[in-house]
Amino acid sequence: MIARIPKEYKEQLYAIGTYAHKLGLKAWVVGGAVRDFYLKQGTLDIDLAFDGNQESVAGFCIKQWGGGKRKFSQFGTFRVNLASGLKLDMVRVRKEQYAYPGALPTVEFSPDIKDDLFRRDFTTNAWCFSISPASFGKAYDPFGAQKDIDAGLIRILHDKSFLDDPTRMYRAVRFAGRFGWKLAPKTERLLMAAVKEEYPLLLTRERFCREFLKVLKEKRMKEIFALMEKYDMLKFAWPGLHWNDALLYTSDIQERTAILVCLLGSSGENFLRTLHLPKEFAQEILGAWKITQEKMCPVAALSPLQRGVLEAVMPGLPPTALEPCFIRGRELKDLGLAGRKISGALDRVRKAQWDGEIKTREEALAFLKA
Repeated sequence: MIARIPKEYKEQLYAIGTYAHKLGLKAWVVGGAVRDFYLKQGTLDIDLAFDGNQESVAGFCIKQWGGGKRKFSQFGTFRVNLASGLKLDMVRVRKEQYAYPGALPTVEFSPDIKDDLFRRDFTTNAWCFSISPASFGKAYDPFGAQKDIDAGLIRILHDKSFLDDPTRMYRAVRFAGRFGWKLAPKTERLLMAAVKEEYPLLLTRERFCREFLKVLKEKRMKEIFALMEKYDMLKFAWPGLHWNDALLYTSDIQERTAILVCLLGSSGENFLRTLHLPKEFAQEILGAWKITQEKMCPVAALSPLQRGVLEAVMPGLPPTALEPCFIRGRELKDLGLAGRKISGALDRVRKAQWDGEIKTREEALAFLKA
């Protein structure tokens, strides 16, 4: 495996393994980074496992290369964000158990790296290589990860995998779409059974949406949507949700999220509220969604995101449709209008501007006087 480790990471990983060895710890690169190294694909996220307390190693990394760390006490994990942009998730080798289907796991530390690999989602992510100095680069593959990667197969590690953690259903199709792989026959049968039994409903909505929105970051998003449609998985995200080529307008996850909301029509606002997005971002999307429902030009200038999303969702609009309304409410007062007559007149101007019947401010004033 040593030949597959990217040059830019080899020196850092060796230094980490050497420091861990001085503390009496064994250390491994585990999971998705091993897969990506094997496939010679770039990554900025590396998972590291240690057979003892790794907090000092996290501090060493920050001292050597700059950055910051965050501790997740529930799982015994440190997340180190290095100044270079590299992210290191440092875990202590552990077993996991699920108190009930869909629950977050409870953690029990273990000295055996095989236990840590068995808790992974798929065989392709359940292997590791050592970064300890005496065995640097030596791979350990107890579940056939390399074989399944070579065959292009997604395979879960045990029959209750989707029940323990239904987010794995969406990771399965996400990885299959990303790499152009297929689900192993038994894994596919278990996935379809999980859909029939509605396992995703066991998750909190926030946890489900966090996993679902990861799809919107993928380059091969259309292929992933095709798999979700094939296995009838989109219904758990929202009724009526389906692929639309408007999503190809951008690779930005925020814009793609907004496009999905706008494509859902009248139910888009309710879908948006389930996504647990930052308030400011949600309000920006809501503003674009309201335009799709009103079908009138905006009162104020749109943000770049709003304009781009509306152009993607509603192509072929007249040039004036997305420009701020040519008339302001105070001008309607000057014309002698008051109360509801102001809002009614403003809406008529906005609708005419949306339809392209009004192209300038002068035409808007003439329209009002007429």
